Amino acid sequence: MKPLLAIRRGFTLLEMLVSLALLGILMVALNTFLFSMSELWGGGRDQRLFDQHARAATALVRDAFEQATLGPSASGVALKDVDDGAGTIEPRLGFLLADAGRLADWPEAPLPDVDITVYVEEGRGLIFQWQSRLELERELTDKHETVISPFITAIQFEYYDAELKEWKVEEEPLNDEGGTTWKKPARIHLLFARGALRSTKIINLPIKRSGASTP
Repeated sequence: MKPLLAIRRGFTLLEMLVSLALLGILMVALNTFLFSMSELWGGGRDQRLFDQHARAATALVRDAFEQATLGPSASGVALKDVDDGAGTIEPRLGFLLADAGRLADWPEAPLPDVDITVYVEEGRGLIFQWQSRLELERELTDKHETVISPFITAIQFEYYDAELKEWKVEEEPLNDEGGTTWKKPARIHLLFARGALRSTKIINLPIKRSGASTP
């Protein structure tokens, strides 16, 4: 007498075809998911690298400003008229560092007391132009340059308007009352751009301090 429930020893052809079809659908779905994730990850890679660069360049500029405000002989950061080398006088942020460190690539032995001015040149980015006060034939020697970031396209200047009681961001620095000197902004905005990528970083200009702590 045969048992009511017979033991099945394998799959029928129809069952195998159905299993393969289901497995194929699962693999297609999995590959589509993985491909989409890789697209999202790869597509965001440029943005992440761009943001990292913007943060690093901003930190470097901020650190240089802060070093210029420390110690009894510090000059602080200020706007001053600078000859751009082509006979044009323009306002630039400038400061003095006792030791320029990694900001200066000296052709010979490093020198102390380095005057640095900051400007943006189209196609080159943000540049520190520098020269030691101890360089021989200082007036005849070309100033040195260090490109901080090729992706900085502009510097904006933020001031507080006491009459309107509001902050304003200017494309160019403002004159003090009387128009003989430049008004120091409270903050500067560094505008970064690379293709479609954009970023703006803000730096508070530190106040000159005689102590050794960070302003």
